Amino acid sequence: MMAFRCLVLSVAMIFSGAVSTFSQSESFDYMDVFDLQMVADPVISPDGNTVVYLRHHFDVMTDRRYTNLWRIDFDGSNHRALTSGKNNFSRPIWSPDGSRLAYVSGEEGSSQIFVRWMDTGEHSSITNLQESPSNLSWSPNGEYLMFNMRIPAEVKPIAKIPSAPAGAEWASGPVVIEHVQYRADGRSGFVGKGYHHIFKVSTDGGAPKQLTEGPFNFTNPLWAPEGNSILFTVDTTGNEDLDINNARIYEMDLRSGEMVQLIDQRGPYNSPVISPDGNYIAYNGFEDEFMGYQLNELYIVNRDGSNLRVLSNDFQYDVGSLKWSYGSDAIYFRYDQEGVSKVGRMDLDGNYYELASDLGSPSIGRPYGGGRFSVSENGRVAFPRLSAERPTELAVAQPGGRSSRVITDINKLFFENKKVGAVEEFWVESSVDDFKVQGWIIYPPDYEEGTAYPMILEIHGGPYQNYGPRFSPELQLMASQGYVVVYTNPRGSTSYGPEFASYINFNYPSEDHDDLMDAVDYVIERGIADPNNLFITGGSGGGVLTAWAIAKTDRFAAAVVSKPVINWHSHALTADLYPFFTKYWFTAMPWEDPEQYLKRSPLMKVGNVNTPTMLLTGEEDYRTPMSESEQFYNALKLRGVDAALVRFPDTPHNLVGRPSNLIRLVGYITGWFDRYQE
Repeated sequence: MMAFRCLVLSVAMIFSGAVSTFSQSESFDYMDVFDLQMVADPVISPDGNTVVYLRHHFDVMTDRRYTNLWRIDFDGSNHRALTSGKNNFSRPIWSPDGSRLAYVSGEEGSSQIFVRWMDTGEHSSITNLQESPSNLSWSPNGEYLMFNMRIPAEVKPIAKIPSAPAGAEWASGPVVIEHVQYRADGRSGFVGKGYHHIFKVSTDGGAPKQLTEGPFNFTNPLWAPEGNSILFTVDTTGNEDLDINNARIYEMDLRSGEMVQLIDQRGPYNSPVISPDGNYIAYNGFEDEFMGYQLNELYIVNRDGSNLRVLSNDFQYDVGSLKWSYGSDAIYFRYDQEGVSKVGRMDLDGNYYELASDLGSPSIGRPYGGGRFSVSENGRVAFPRLSAERPTELAVAQPGGRSSRVITDINKLFFENKKVGAVEEFWVESSVDDFKVQGWIIYPPDYEEGTAYPMILEIHGGPYQNYGPRFSPELQLMASQGYVVVYTNPRGSTSYGPEFASYINFNYPSEDHDDLMDAVDYVIERGIADPNNLFITGGSGGGVLTAWAIAKTDRFAAAVVSKPVINWHSHALTADLYPFFTKYWFTAMPWEDPEQYLKRSPLMKVGNVNTPTMLLTGEEDYRTPMSESEQFYNALKLRGVDAALVRFPDTPHNLVGRPSNLIRLVGYITGWFDRYQE
């Protein structure tokens, strides 16, 4: 049975609360992805009067995402482009006096640091680097920029091999690997050994100066307010590749080069920030108990490393993206609560309140959390805001979170001519305990009230992640093909407190499966989903749960298992993050306790699977390697179950990094489900 095409449903417009009927509009469709534009990474000037942000767009001819810099006044006036063309820029940073911007761009061929003078618009690269710089920061006097850069390590050859004779065609030489992290998802080929060091360069240009040395990774660099020293994190034990989360906070005197360790306690120390008055250091992290999920809390310590304490004792959500108030009396932070990304403010006594809500990222994929905010000296806030039915626009708020408003509407004309599915929130009681599970329903754009539609259950990855009421081109495209799309946050999801998320520590998959089935039952009981046309899919951790579900029930007419882990025993020693998975997701190594790995592997339950199943994976996926999908596909074929294996060439774990792959992904998923509709 082909996808439904029904009557038009009015859809609530973003933010305003107004309702518009799209009687002349067409449903959101595949090629429309290339017409979307999205706001990201706003930075507000020190005086709070100007916001610069990255505008993301997608080019149909190159099949690429590009960014450009735009500026706008805080009141929404003087909105104009600073750059144009098919380039990509890092998030810019303002100079302390607000006269210049610094950013990284590849517009000259390789990634270099640029400085732009805001009064004239003049800009120039100030470096000629061989590796890509990152983590830019201005010195307090505006004379220097500090940055991170990776330096390849020297590798001693094992063998002395004679050269081929002139004109000879010898086989290519082997790749020799002796280091731990030789693969990284998203990077083609093998990763050579190297270390991240800290450099500074004059803002007038010239040769940079390397500030750190040794076989260590120096990260999170920041200037001390006095300008004579810098802070950073580094693990100097020599074992950081295998013993992760063990970097400590250090301060270096720039005149003498002396390093002083400020905190002896084991990390992780995520993104430490120093207060403007120089008295305190804040960071987010946890007391590491080597588990898959541990609540990220807000810590504060005196500048000399004394009086370490937790500020967020009464706060039950993960804290990140820390920024000090300019009065050094509070810390701004990002957190997710019940699937919504927010900005909060916490004072030094642990009192907190919400500043902004509905932060979002420029994603064309699934409805994950994200978004970066910026705060000015006078407490004004800029952030990218979205809804379930519209992508990110630029929003601002006055100090204290007052008068939050959206000041751009870059997709206005697009949504005047395109209709998307309405999104409805629901909660369902768990059938196995007292948990409540939150979910959302995306209706087809032409949904007809009272009709039961074919339903897709779409499961998020992570698994320690969360979905929310966030615009998702991927799921909206599924709905546009005539499916009701249901997505939820089963136990293990973040944004509901540590008990809910940590339930699946060393216990995944488990009752999270029951939470998913409870959501399916709820939508069927409401008469929205046709019980004879139920379908299931998910990626990464969602692929695990999809493969697990079809081994426990035959209620689904077909399944698509995307980039899954099928065999934890093999995955633990083939994934790029193998030091993490073996240490944080299991209590023993695979050879010490193979049963622990196997009993949680969908492969061990493949004998129960009767559901027609498609597998989708990138051929350069090093997070959940192709061999995982091949094992499940081969097992299904041996059992005579209808199965297909779709391999995306030159593609990492993020299957939708290029817009055409998003189109293919949704097309294959819904095409497979169309085949098995009654």
